[in-house]
Amino acid sequence: MISHVKISVIVPIYIVPPEYLRACLDSLAAQTLQECEFIMVSDGAPDAENQICEEYTQKDFRFKFFKKEHKGVSAARNFGIKQATGEYISFVDSDDWIDSNMLQDSYNFANERSLDVLTMNFFETKNNTDTLRIQDPKTKDPISFLRQILTGKIFGGMPLRIIKKTFYNKRTILFPEHIGYCEDILFWVHFLQTRPKIDYLNKAFYHYVQDNNNSITRNYTIEKYIERKKFIKVLKEILPSTFDSEINMAAFNVKMEAMRYGLLSSNDYMSFEKTYLKSLFFSNQTLRRKAYLLFNTMYMAIFKKPFRDFL
Repeated sequence: MISHVKISVIVPIYIVPPEYLRACLDSLAAQTLQECEFIMVSDGAPDAENQICEEYTQKDFRFKFFKKEHKGVSAARNFGIKQATGEYISFVDSDDWIDSNMLQDSYNFANERSLDVLTMNFFETKNNTDTLRIQDPKTKDPISFLRQILTGKIFGGMPLRIIKKTFYNKRTILFPEHIGYCEDILFWVHFLQTRPKIDYLNKAFYHYVQDNNNSITRNYTIEKYIERKKFIKVLKEILPSTFDSEINMAAFNVKMEAMRYGLLSSNDYMSFEKTYLKSLFFSNQTLRRKAYLLFNTMYMAIFKKPFRDFL
């Protein structure tokens, strides 16, 4: 048994192909940091996934397994946080994996600087090929950091960050269980406004796997678009007016995603959080795509339907 846990890693598990789940858990078992715990929370997962989790608890004492009825990833994360005993908490999605030195290096960096939040780079992994995604924030100010998340300049996911548990305990900010999209960002909206001490480690350990076609983040439907619109509505309710520009940019990104999948009506394009030219020109789109989007705005204003050939 571990007398002092340095990092608790929370892994929500629902429906995930066995090979992805095993790759994830194997990467945790390979961590060079021994003073850690891996909290696997079954969110009503099928028997096959549950059996794999139980197998790992038998092989490595650092693994802990809990079975809950299906309530969504936010409920699973909230439950996992309550079980965590580490100095820091972190999150790994069950179809992703991490390098063996991630917990050791991130703990050393955060502990030496007495950080409340540590953020890192990550890899997008597809067809066994890694693409490095740099996450260097412009400043370490929490509000500036939040603005960069809302505008898509920094990835807003929970993985690739660790959080000081004592700082979290004084705020007890929960993941929202009433919305099925961008729960991570809504968490950061609340958490970063409490002004934690943040720093950036210029290394990448986390592999965000893009090959799993069953992943909730890679299946886009009209229901997903409705959830994303609800997310924008919630942002407007919980953020002060000083964030109006960032909210407009977030709404713009939601519309661009819907357009990419052919699910954006001309009415929504023109009326749902109207797109201002500054949102378009300051977005992360290429110059070619920005020109196309400007053309599409004019096209829909005239013909009342989107130009389908999206680049």
